[in-house]
This record gives sequence, structure tokens and C-alpha cells, in this order.
Amino acid sequence: MISSLVESVFRCSEFCASEIPQFQHLLKSKFGATRFDLSPNPGVKLRTGFVELQDIRVGFWAFGTSVRIAFPTTEKAVLGLALQGNGVVTSGAQTSSASSPTLASPGRSLNLEYRPNLEKVFVSFQSKALKQKLTALLGTPVSRDLEFKLAEFTSHERLNDLIDLIKIILRQVDRRNSPIVPWVIRELEDAAVVQLLFTGLHQLTGQLLRKPPETSPNVIARAEQFIEANWKQPITMEALTEVTGVSGRTLLRSFTKVRGYSPMAFARKVRFEHARRLLSEPNANTTVTGVALACGFSNLGRFAEDYRNVFGELPSKTLKKALNL
Repeated sequence: MISSLVESVFRCSEFCASEIPQFQHLLKSKFGATRFDLSPNPGVKLRTGFVELQDIRVGFWAFGTSVRIAFPTTEKAVLGLALQGNGVVTSGAQTSSASSPTLASPGRSLNLEYRPNLEKVFVSFQSKALKQKLTALLGTPVSRDLEFKLAEFTSHERLNDLIDLIKIILRQVDRRNSPIVPWVIRELEDAAVVQLLFTGLHQLTGQLLRKPPETSPNVIARAEQFIEANWKQPITMEALTEVTGVSGRTLLRSFTKVRGYSPMAFARKVRFEHARRLLSEPNANTTVTGVALACGFSNLGRFAEDYRNVFGELPSKTLKKALNL
């Protein structure tokens, strides 16, 4: 559950009643709020924290009392995920319960009315990034802000996949669990933005989900060659469409149809192969941890498990055999 990651990742700041003006300043300066009405409660403790990435901000807040917050028109789409409690979310002319997942549109006002026990994780996505990714996916320029249905999604499965990606990002930025590998986080951000576009219902969903045209095997080969040559960099949708000359929709469908897996799964496969090579041809300084991090695997336990699933042995055993230990 996301709730189990909150305290670890966000290291929440806590504000008592006398510190509400400081919290209000934080809310306005960091989140752009124009209104903050808090119900009187001398024993209230407000908690908040956030992680700022390039295109995504992931945050958490809990107020301990009833609250109303207003945001003007922003350049972000905001996904809200309640951990507990209830309230009302209004985006433009749309209203929904705050206890359900919501996706507020960029270019619309956002008003929140929370009850005392509500705790919420929110994920904001830069509108510019959404338009860039959608342009790459469709192969045609997208300049208008997307207008999302506030509480409707293309499927529960896609929403769950998006939440799983957010969990992975949170684990990646938790320094206490593992070192941060910046290019891995950038790649995960890219994947989350793409997943949001397929998950939220917006005016271009029909085009996005429509069956794309077929492409030639040469296109798939170019994508594979690019991934193999750039495996230590974030593999983004824009980069793949630029090198192949086809839309992201076409590339994703054709790659999966021909290979049986996605371009990102291929990138993961390439990285495991490089990890095995480094472990099989070690020098005096080679360690399993160093190899895992060099190949983009910061969760060492998961790396060892997945490595064994792929190659039939733990990475430590590969290294020991190479060192004749």
C-alpha cells in the first residue's frame, strides 16, 4: 500500500495550531493555493511532505480537522489518492468524493473540502510533459490542455498499474532503502506520464486507444539498436519515436506483437545481460552492489531475485564462479 511508504519517503513536516501561518505560507508558495480555511482546533496537527521530480511532484498531506483549499488555474494535472477519510474535490465544473481516486485537469480551478480524518497522496503531472508525451504517442502535435473526467478512468487495471508505478518511484527516491539512480527515476517518470495518458479519460482517449497501423521489422530493429546503444540512459518515448520515425502507439503495439514484450521490457533485458557480463568478467573492485547500481537496479533484493529468475542463479554465485571462489 502507498500508506506504508508515506512516512519513510516524505519524512513529513508537522505543524501545530500555532504554526498554521507557516503552513499556510508553505501551501501558497509550494503548491500555489489562494485560499486556506481551517476549522478551529487548538490541538490540531497538520502533516505534509513532498518529493519534486522533473515532470512529477508526489506529495502527502493530512490536516486533522476540516479544511477548504482553493487553487487557481494551474499547469498541472493532479491525481488524488485517499489513504483514509472523505471530502469533496471540485475541478472546474466537475465534483467528486475525495475518498475515490480523482484526476483534476490542468487549466481548471481546483477546490478541496476535506473532513477531519482525511489523509491523501497526490501526484501532479506537468501539462507540458503530458502534451509532449501525447504528441509522441499520436505522432501529431498536441497543443491544448487535456480535459480529464474527474472520477472516471479507462479501466481499473490501468489505474492500478499507474499506482504501482508511483509506488516504484517512491521506493526509488527513498534514500534509506537504496541509493538514487537519477536516470532510472527519469525513465520511471516517463513511464508514469505515459501510463497516466492511457489511464485518464480525456478528449483524445479515443485516438490514443484506437488500433494503430502496422510497421516494418526494420522499425523494431532500430528501436532495439537504440536501446542497446543507450542502455545507461533513460529510454523515453520521445527518443524512441524520433529514432524510429513512427508514433509511440505504433511502436508499442508492433514491438509487443512481434517480440511479445514492450520496449521497456527489452531495455530491462539488455540491462540484465550487461549485469551478467560485468559479474562474469570481474576486476578486483567488482561487487554485486556496484554492478546492480551501474546497470540501473537500485533495489538490491529485487535485483538478486529477478536475476535468479532470468539466469537461474543468484548474482553473487555468478561473481564467485568468475573469481573461482
